[in-house]
Amino acid sequence: MRILFSGTPAYGHLLPLLPLERAARLSGHTTAFLTHASLGGVVAPATVHTAGATLEDTLGEFQRRTGKNAATDMSPATAGEFFGGTRLDLGADDALTAARDFAPDLVIAETADFLGPLVASQLGVPWASHGVGIALESPLAEAMWATAADRAAERGITLARPSATVDPWPDCLQRDDWEPSADRITIRPQAHASEAGTDWQAPSFPGREHLPRVLVTLGTIIDDADALSRIVASLAGQDVNVVVALPPSSETETLPVGGSGVHVTGFVPMGLLLQGVDAVVSSGGAGTVLSVLGAGVPMVIWPMGLDKPLNAERTAALGAAEVIGSADEAGEAVARVLRQPSFRTAAEAASRNIAAMTPVPEVLSLLTERRG
Repeated sequence: MRILFSGTPAYGHLLPLLPLERAARLSGHTTAFLTHASLGGVVAPATVHTAGATLEDTLGEFQRRTGKNAATDMSPATAGEFFGGTRLDLGADDALTAARDFAPDLVIAETADFLGPLVASQLGVPWASHGVGIALESPLAEAMWATAADRAAERGITLARPSATVDPWPDCLQRDDWEPSADRITIRPQAHASEAGTDWQAPSFPGREHLPRVLVTLGTIIDDADALSRIVASLAGQDVNVVVALPPSSETETLPVGGSGVHVTGFVPMGLLLQGVDAVVSSGGAGTVLSVLGAGVPMVIWPMGLDKPLNAERTAALGAAEVIGSADEAGEAVARVLRQPSFRTAAEAASRNIAAMTPVPEVLSLLTERRG
């Protein structure tokens, strides 16, 4: 079978698709990604069929058209026009050409991507939606769909509904009023691990090995050296070792921080970063939250925009995280999380819930069985 994976050109939108793509490729299916070529290294060794602009250029075009910043505005109108409108406008022609050349039997598109659904609808093949975080609220999802459907209709295409919804977000983290869709298939999320491998080794912190280890990361999108430095400064008063992970966009692997208990690294797959970690300080991105809870590690979350406040709220409601309002609060919050066993107990309970979700190979079988 030929399976086309489609996603917004951003780490947080593509990384959740990789376990399923790799399982499909290893099972003998022919796979490819429909996204921008700038993310080719993220999805390698899968082939990339370029469609549309980079995320930065799409944001710029959207702001030129509307005067709004889609990177900070999560209103239904903005999200609908950005994902269902501008991105589709910039990528539809490339996507349709690429898809005709690849001739997929099945399309799997992340939840904010509408190029995948567009080409599946044009070619008359089934497609599945793949979540990247907490389920979108109805007004947001409906606005995105309605805008994309209008844009598709302008090209003479009727946007078909998905045959299945693949969901990596565990029930325990959903909103209190959430109800699963009838076509939902859970998928066990996996912390990102490079298929090509890496020579990165966790730091040893000589003479300090007995101290707890704290990972500090703001995810793959936020590039804020000042915020990271302030978090590390706040942790300086605690007896901990600190590993600081910079985002992929960082031009250096240094910060204006130092000391025998601080190690700064460039982008490293989360599966490696979490080894030996006792607590994580993050901005609350969906991929980070799922990876950390999957490892049974408690968190301190400083939510920084978009879906992150909601992710933080739901994780705190489990008792697995403490939410802070500024970088300066990180040190004391980490001390409480390390001191109170209830945080780790809650994180480990969440880890068991995540482990009970449908394994990736089973999800692949379900999707390929449903394609007809």
